Amino acid sequence: MIELEEFEDGNPVNKEREKFNRRNEAILYHNDDVGIVFIGDSITAYWDIDSYFRHKDNKRLINRGVSDDYTMYCRRRFEADALQLKPDLIILSIGVNNTKTLSEATDDTDARPIIDQAVNDIKAMIVLSREHHIPIAVTSVTSLNRPHLDQSGVRAAAITEINSQIERLADDMAIPFINYYKEMTINNRLNAELTKDGLHPHVKGYDVMAAVLSRQIEVLTTK
Repeated sequence: MIELEEFEDGNPVNKEREKFNRRNEAILYHNDDVGIVFIGDSITAYWDIDSYFRHKDNKRLINRGVSDDYTMYCRRRFEADALQLKPDLIILSIGVNNTKTLSEATDDTDARPIIDQAVNDIKAMIVLSREHHIPIAVTSVTSLNRPHLDQSGVRAAAITEINSQIERLADDMAIPFINYYKEMTINNRLNAELTKDGLHPHVKGYDVMAAVLSRQIEVLTTK
């Protein structure tokens, strides 16, 4: 079993490390059949997966989302929290937090290294999944509706570019691309009817995400 130690002090993913280690141990010890691992940031973490989905073969659905996760941290925990559970499928949804520092940016040149980091990390996780012969699907980064924090639109534009590159990457690597952004965005902003804080979906937002996901992932049935 891969039992990760906590990362450097202050790393936001540390808060879930002991819990995930214990839960991973139980799954492996009992040799549970895992259908899908959902891994990502708070948008995944806050999603009560079992309230929305059932697996057609009655296999387990595992949520390994962590609030405030970034692509580089997700990449570091990917083998422990996804690959070693040997699921039939991994759904990777990560990247919005990488763009946080762009909320106050006025020059889009600040966005380039952030976009590159996010896309390169996602690509690395896809490659790792393939090396372990585990299918993977990637999702878009969802949009925002916090104009007071992104007055210049640099962050919103970076999210759009990340999504474009992820979609091309998914096409090149022949894996599913789950486009939440398209269904949840109006005029480049997250539909206000799907969120309370302009970032995280509430129940209606997750309803939309569940509908999008279930159209592409046939083993999932919505409740």
